Amino acid sequence: MIELLKNNEFCVLDTETTGLNPQNGDRIIEIAIYDIITEKNDYYVKGKFVTYVNPEREIPYFITKMTGITDFHVLGAPRFFEIADNLLKFLNNKILVIQNVGFDMKFLNNELRLCGYDSLKNKTVDTVLLSRKIFRTERRHNLDSIAERLNIRKKVNRHSAEGDVIITTEAFVKMRNIIINS
Repeated sequence: MIELLKNNEFCVLDTETTGLNPQNGDRIIEIAIYDIITEKNDYYVKGKFVTYVNPEREIPYFITKMTGITDFHVLGAPRFFEIADNLLKFLNNKILVIQNVGFDMKFLNNELRLCGYDSLKNKTVDTVLLSRKIFRTERRHNLDSIAERLNIRKKVNRHSAEGDVIITTEAFVKMRNIIINS
């Protein structure tokens, strides 16, 4: 893990979905990726890939209530197969930083499979695991808990893909610095 963290370019990624399980037909409704470059103890955003995605199904009420994303938001949005090529070019085998890697990768790989692509082979860093390594005595490692522990106070729309990427980026860089500098 420490060798991965010594790199200086990462793609911080988050998705919003219609539910919890792509095997039950749940789909991605929003994706955000920030390509970041770390420099000393800071970072800058080199590029962004942010879009709603038309899931080709209705968004359940509880998802709209949590994310604020409605059927109207995704009505004119591209379907996943329409963004897949650009998404893969943007990721370009970079190291992916994700809060709860398993969830987002399960959805991304399902969407790619539906389009006839292979699964992503990118190396990944899970901010949940970084938090567990640093905050060993803590029980909760969700994004809000991590942000609170690291004193991250950004005014963003939580449970939007881009809002969560902003918080995850800040948390990742701070935790990376703690690990690398210890």
